[in-house]
Amino acid sequence: MSGAIKNFLASTGIAKLFGESNWWQYIIMYVIIGALFYLAIVKKFEPLLLMPIAFGMLLANLPGAELIHLDFFFDDYYIAFTENGDAAGVFSRELAEFIKALEDYGAKIGKDVFELKEGTCNLLFENLTKDEISGVKELFAETLGDFAKITKNNSIQIKLTTMIKEVINNGGLLDIIYLGVKLGIYPSLIFLGIGAMTDFS
Repeated sequence: MSGAIKNFLASTGIAKLFGESNWWQYIIMYVIIGALFYLAIVKKFEPLLLMPIAFGMLLANLPGAELIHLDFFFDDYYIAFTENGDAAGVFSRELAEFIKALEDYGAKIGKDVFELKEGTCNLLFENLTKDEISGVKELFAETLGDFAKITKNNSIQIKLTTMIKEVINNGGLLDIIYLGVKLGIYPSLIFLGIGAMTDFS
């Protein structure tokens, strides 16, 4: 019985909060959340904006809950890399396969065919002949073609439809809600709603 109680207490948010080295950052966020709730409810200062913001901050900062998964959301939908050059994100395995294929192809033709720069994979098409470019595109189609694309500046970019499918199929409710931020839906709705309340109050 005591073991079950200890397991229960260890699984609570309070135990997880103080079990982390950065627990003080949570405390700072809770102070900010409390201030926003106070301004919205007591002072009635922009409650339509501050209440949802504070509530979203509260959900995002529940220790151990992991209600939102930022791995689904890429920086401008680019595939990212870690500091040591390893692929990061949901499609890291496929991207690693593509980079390995590019390295082999570059060794075969004796040219650099790609570079990892500022967290993205950039293809060096300007150094290649038409046949070599076709070879790189074939490798891309075999490994990443289903869920990524080559942009005009020859960078590898995750398709927006791919990100949406990943979030809907594998994400939680907050991940799906966060799509509204990434797709730019909420700003227009907020200003539309505030404008309607101002005009028709």
